[in-house]
Amino acid sequence: MYLTNLKLNKYRNYDQLNVDFSAHINIIVGENAQGKTNLIEAIYYLSSAKTYRIARDNQLAKWNDNFFSILGELTNKNGKVVINVQYQNKDGQNNKEIKINGLKIKRLADLLGNAMVVLFAPEDLNIIKGSPAERRKLLDHDISQVSSSYYIKLQKFNRLLTQRNALLKKIGSRNAKKEELQVWNEQLVDIGSDIIIKRLEVLEKLVPLTRLMQRKLTKGQENLDIKYLLNRQKELKKHDNIKLLLLEELDKTAEEEIRRGITLWGPHRDDLLILLNGNNLKLYGSQGQHRTSVLAIKLAELEFFKAESGEYPILLLDDVLSELDSQRKNMLLNTIQERCIQCFITTTEDLDYLWDDRTCIKKFNISNGYLIQP
Repeated sequence: MYLTNLKLNKYRNYDQLNVDFSAHINIIVGENAQGKTNLIEAIYYLSSAKTYRIARDNQLAKWNDNFFSILGELTNKNGKVVINVQYQNKDGQNNKEIKINGLKIKRLADLLGNAMVVLFAPEDLNIIKGSPAERRKLLDHDISQVSSSYYIKLQKFNRLLTQRNALLKKIGSRNAKKEELQVWNEQLVDIGSDIIIKRLEVLEKLVPLTRLMQRKLTKGQENLDIKYLLNRQKELKKHDNIKLLLLEELDKTAEEEIRRGITLWGPHRDDLLILLNGNNLKLYGSQGQHRTSVLAIKLAELEFFKAESGEYPILLLDDVLSELDSQRKNMLLNTIQERCIQCFITTTEDLDYLWDDRTCIKKFNISNGYLIQP
């Protein structure tokens, strides 16, 4: 899978952009605040019509504009794919239209899988150091790219969760009866257990890959493991009776839920425990071990997508090479070259010295939203 052409119109600090890329390695060189990360973000946006940064669609348009568009031409195992996303804020209404090969899609789920990406950015250290939501987001994003049915279930669960929370608040203020929860409980347990089971199935594939990458990066000195925690406490395995465990959590938290007006069980409350040599990496790992472990996870994601979809995703490296030592940097670059993965690398320094063969590399200089090939 690779991106051949990208067109941006009024996106972030880009007024107009029309650029062809190498099917292998693309290096974007420029000072900070010139648009390197915005370019990476636009490519990522093609995969899910969402940004990985904390921003709403109306914040992505160029300053003083209420419109932006992103058009990407890709080649994947099914042939040529053209993805066009157009956004407009008109009279306070947000309107987003997505077309694939000229045909408007009705569901976001229909976009997923057409442009798969793996992103490695400085903020990915939050996978280790951040909240449980960061770790759930990683897993949900990966699964959604290879399973649109999972994404649909996740969306349905979130809608049910909102409705159940609203009912809990009504019960708390005595504007509804406890018995009304029963129908929501049944639906939430059913779909919640499906989501958790799928997460466990994917972890069963992802964890061995991550463990292998960690051992390669550390010459066999470090073992990485990832465990799934129900409600951030109980370790779950695929053979567990997930529905029964969710019902037990429901019973335990029933009174507190009404007091607080929120649902205190389900996949939105779970976490991943990341262990390094048997110890909680978040609590006991060094900054270098955090960085190495995230790199191992990213390398494992590449192999996971290849196994699930039959092709490697596009790899986005946003200003991370400078944070890696020579051993880890070389392993990452060798992985990219050996597997012919299309990669976009942003950097503030010249990286020509890293490659002996530069025929597969396309380098761009960026300045204030203008991309120039030297």
